[in-house]
Amino acid sequence: MMPAPTTFKPVILKNVCSKTYLDMFMHMLPKSDTWQNKEEHNVNYKKINLKKLNIVTHGKYDNELLGGIATGLLAQIYDAGGKEYLTPQMHFCAISVKTKNYPINFHTDPWGEGRLKVLGLLNSDWDSEKDGGGFICDGVPYKLNPTDFLIFDSNQTHANDIITSDKERYAIDFMLQATKTAVGQT
Repeated sequence: MMPAPTTFKPVILKNVCSKTYLDMFMHMLPKSDTWQNKEEHNVNYKKINLKKLNIVTHGKYDNELLGGIATGLLAQIYDAGGKEYLTPQMHFCAISVKTKNYPINFHTDPWGEGRLKVLGLLNSDWDSEKDGGGFICDGVPYKLNPTDFLIFDSNQTHANDIITSDKERYAIDFMLQATKTAVGQT
């Protein structure tokens, strides 16, 4: 069953946290070649060329240390304007790594209505002009800079944009409950 169309227009929250917080988060990550996850929603990560580290799955911490750091980041997102769109109830949180060798993978996430996704870059030195690696949602490209976070409805078709540098791009995403006003309910 296809999700109902949404009218939520993506929003970028700017300067949500410090670059030092992002650096600290990156410092705590295990090497990406050691990441092992059970696959969610029958998604074959290898088939879609995705390296992903699950931190919170269905509200339960897969990694308590990283879960605590992610919760601290989510609190900053919430305080920086996220509270207009979402509740801080974390259903899912993960980190993904992409390079210029990863093809664009347009998709939707089958999480159902009433949930929003928040995505941001963890690389504090990422330059979207030089490195690429922004985000595309419903055909609209969004340039993401470190400390900026995009809120969008993952029922809309979305994908990472082309990465043009030789660097690995680390991104964090959260799946959260939307506020009633964000999804057009009263």
